[in-house]
Amino acid sequence: MRRWFTERIAYAATRFGFSFGCLVVRILPRRWLFLFSDVLANLSFGLFRGFRIRSIRNISLALPDGIEGLGAQHTARRSLRNFFRASVEIVIALESTDEMRRSDISIVGREHLDRALAKGNGVILLSAHLGNFFLVGTHLAIEGYPTHVLVNQPNNGKFAKLMDYYRLQVRQKTIHARPRREALKELRRVLRQNEVAMMIADEFRRARGISVPLFCRTVLARRGPATLALRTGAAVVPACMVRQPDDSLRLIIEPELQLVRTGKTKEAIRENTLRMTQWLEKTVRAYPDQWNWMNIQWQDASGRTVKRKEHPLEELTQ
Repeated sequence: MRRWFTERIAYAATRFGFSFGCLVVRILPRRWLFLFSDVLANLSFGLFRGFRIRSIRNISLALPDGIEGLGAQHTARRSLRNFFRASVEIVIALESTDEMRRSDISIVGREHLDRALAKGNGVILLSAHLGNFFLVGTHLAIEGYPTHVLVNQPNNGKFAKLMDYYRLQVRQKTIHARPRREALKELRRVLRQNEVAMMIADEFRRARGISVPLFCRTVLARRGPATLALRTGAAVVPACMVRQPDDSLRLIIEPELQLVRTGKTKEAIRENTLRMTQWLEKTVRAYPDQWNWMNIQWQDASGRTVKRKEHPLEELTQ
């Protein structure tokens, strides 16, 4: 009963938030919107104790030597600020034309994506819950790349449809991760058509997966991207939309990851999953205050994933 009530509240709040946000975007200057989001982020950092404690703990465990002189609390606070700003940018995108969306975001490294697509087997665009990951698929679609985003839809079907509707308004075609067989079928279709399938590298598991090191600890990583790349021959190209010092956004597309495509399949999947996780760690180290630090699920010494209570913000930030 409590979960049903929470889902109804989340649905109503999300719908109202988008509707009200679109109205406000039409009225107020952007600088006021971002100022308000910064204030709201600071308030939320104080109110959401679970988010604050878990994020600070994970940052301290992952980066015990510090982050360029910044403390774990400062990094966690900046991470939440980034999330609130990204949310405002989504609403702005809903009220913008393609030309306006293109002018708001710069792009570097598109030659890497073009080179990978020239091979003809499609591209798995590997990203993470970092920067404004919400708008990566939107910007690629605007730039002329047929892009489909794999999403973990909410359990509430009505809420899932609502989110799909808003994604479509910003040019994002989505593939639901469940049912798994249907998702795999759709991903293969997209790659056969030499299109782009965006997948997230930092969705860690509690049960089946591959144990890989991350920040000198261990996580259970999904084998999906590596398995799909081997079975389809698709290139894996990392990309993230990161916030610049002036708070503008830049989509950075990196060179194709070099994967193991010979030898035993199980060993190749394990090695390729490791390489993807190494890319993730390198990227997070470069932008630690732009990553969702709640998303880590460490494994203990016995190899079991440490259980933890889910936080209300978690579903929204995934």
